[in-house]
Amino acid sequence: MKLRSMTAIIATTVLSLSMASIPVNALGTPKEQQKLSWAWADGGDRGHRDFSEDDYDTVDELPTINVTISYKSTGSDSSTVATKVNRQVVLEKYSPETKTWSASHITRTDATGVARLRISPLCDDEMSAYPMWCVHTDTYRIRVLKSGTQRPALSSQFVVSFVTSEEDTF
Repeated sequence: MKLRSMTAIIATTVLSLSMASIPVNALGTPKEQQKLSWAWADGGDRGHRDFSEDDYDTVDELPTINVTISYKSTGSDSSTVATKVNRQVVLEKYSPETKTWSASHITRTDATGVARLRISPLCDDEMSAYPMWCVHTDTYRIRVLKSGTQRPALSSQFVVSFVTSEEDTF
């Protein structure tokens, strides 16, 4: 009987010592979380941007929002490097009426870690047969969806205003 209890004590001691010697990061070092940064393709202000129909011949001439997903390099210089992993990026527009965010444009990052998002100055006017540029202001944010061990990322909100061409008066 004493042999069994002595064996149990030894087994418990060995187990306790082996558990204590397991390193805290036994599952590996945590992966560096990727960072979201963005800028207008033409270098415009990120907080509030105004677009006038007079400045653009077509909607396609509006600058894109270039989103970069990056991480810190493991090299000695600790520089930031664009990710090579394809990530889904969503431009979300805020609705003050419903107090909700909805997807306005969805795309993926390219091989350089950059996604290009487009904004639209067009409104659905029930009186018109096709969408037209209209006066309005929208609040946006950028969301990068979760991917593998990477958490989702979210940008700060920014505002974009659209102004229509002025009518010529004769």
